[in-house]
Amino acid sequence: MATVTAQDYLNNADWVKRSSAVFHLLDINKNGYVSVDDWLLWIENFKKAAPTVSGSKLEKLHLATLKYTAAAGLTVGVEFNLEQYLHGMAVMCAAENEKVKRGEVPVFNEYTSAWYDCIDTDGDGLVSEEEFAVVMKSANFPESAIKAVFAKLDSNKNGKLERSELLENEFKFWMSINDASVQGMYGSAFE
Repeated sequence: MATVTAQDYLNNADWVKRSSAVFHLLDINKNGYVSVDDWLLWIENFKKAAPTVSGSKLEKLHLATLKYTAAAGLTVGVEFNLEQYLHGMAVMCAAENEKVKRGEVPVFNEYTSAWYDCIDTDGDGLVSEEEFAVVMKSANFPESAIKAVFAKLDSNKNGKLERSELLENEFKFWMSINDASVQGMYGSAFE
């Protein structure tokens, strides 16, 4: 398997479009900059939408978010413009794929797993479409996309998301380029 560089990500129009869309989603005040605080605000919004999630799960998510954003070169208290954000994310994506090649757990999977633990509000070890909708709405994702995203993530079509489905599909969508299996996963929200 060939090494994919940060520049490969930056040269991939689909990846740039996806990552730019996240930037604009996080840029709540529309000032053209995002910061780690914007990522943490998503957790605060989720906490309000799902008040039964335990403090320990939210703390784990908070720490995983700090680790994830740090892996992308985002520093607490510093605002980043789109170009800086894309560069940091591209460097992280390339590094995350190298970790996978070495058999290491990517930071992205730690981050996604921490979200999974919080999203599974009833504690049954699975994420229902209703539970998934709460996190999507708290991140200001278009409501029209939620059902389609859930259906795409639910690769075994049992009506629930297992951790492995979420980790695999989210990694492919956000950390990979040219993976046709996840094209259209977020509908028009990120493509």
